Amino acid sequence: MGIKYKVSELRPDMVLDKDIVTLQGQTLARAGDRLTRNLIARISFYSIFDVEIRPEEQVKAEEEAKKAEPPKQDNQTISYSQKLKSTGVYQTFQMDYSRNLAQMRGVFFRIQKEDHPAIDFKAILRDVSALFSQKTVLDLFDILQTMHSLDDAVYVHCLNVSLIARGIGRWMQADQETLDILTLAGYFHDIGKITIPSEVLNKTGKLTDEEFALMKQHPMNGKKLLSKIPHIDSRILYAALQHHERNDGSGYPRGLSGDEIDPVASVIAVADVYDAMTTARVYRAPLCAFQVIGAFENDGLQKYSPQVVMTFLSRLAGSYQNARVILSDGRRCKVVYIHHHKDCMSRPIVQFDNGDILDLLTQPKSLYISSIL
Repeated sequence: MGIKYKVSELRPDMVLDKDIVTLQGQTLARAGDRLTRNLIARISFYSIFDVEIRPEEQVKAEEEAKKAEPPKQDNQTISYSQKLKSTGVYQTFQMDYSRNLAQMRGVFFRIQKEDHPAIDFKAILRDVSALFSQKTVLDLFDILQTMHSLDDAVYVHCLNVSLIARGIGRWMQADQETLDILTLAGYFHDIGKITIPSEVLNKTGKLTDEEFALMKQHPMNGKKLLSKIPHIDSRILYAALQHHERNDGSGYPRGLSGDEIDPVASVIAVADVYDAMTTARVYRAPLCAFQVIGAFENDGLQKYSPQVVMTFLSRLAGSYQNARVILSDGRRCKVVYIHHHKDCMSRPIVQFDNGDILDLLTQPKSLYISSIL
């Protein structure tokens, strides 16, 4: 049985004996997780006064029992994300990421409550772009896929889209001004969701027609909120309003198409969908990169700006050349060739450990890359 500790008594490396849940029902950490300085700070931030800690003798006994277990077989190989989470770089990133989330909450609150909020865009850019420091675009995307277990989904999603949009801009060789606008546009694109009732916003089941109609108001609500900010760049407003528009006219709220959609909003649309697909849902696990590429291909690439979506998918797929992957039937192999023509990038040629080659393009769609090692 766990021992209750006040937050002021917590120390890094203590092991939780019970899930930590906020007053809003959001899970901050699970039983069995080890405390870090960052997690302790987040517990305090959410006004949680005490937590249950597993007794040290029980922790030691569990560790000894694990040591006595037989070595893991190859089919139990830890995932890339698990390896990533064990690195010092990841832990530092998580702390900086959490600081950005806390700042974003404050910024969004001021915009919602004040008539003419003075927002320090330079400070936002400085703090968000610092998360890119010493990282490639792919490194950042890999890290962001592990951030979805955090609470406050709207803020997490906005910060992720901000970083993903900046990454896409770098892949498109955008100039510094455009990179900064993409970063800010992603940061604010879903601010309209803070106006949606929480019971609709956080509903896990299918939305009713009335609820979906309410949800579809968030782009217009977002633009209205952001319009209160003096001298805000119009491209940030367009991104908030148009990130659900689609190139073929099938989006909302206005059914715009082609050149009617602002170029910055076109990048945010792709970043928004990518982050949504790499987020775990109650009905599915988060998708890996090749599943995301396949989803874009199946959805119809004509829905997105050709320059944006083809650059994004081509660079994303190419980044995993020579990566070790797992197929949907459980077999492990290596990606040896990416088909870079339209609608084929999700189904590369792979090589097995015995030297056999398989072109997934020639195989039934039931055989696909399900995860990356």
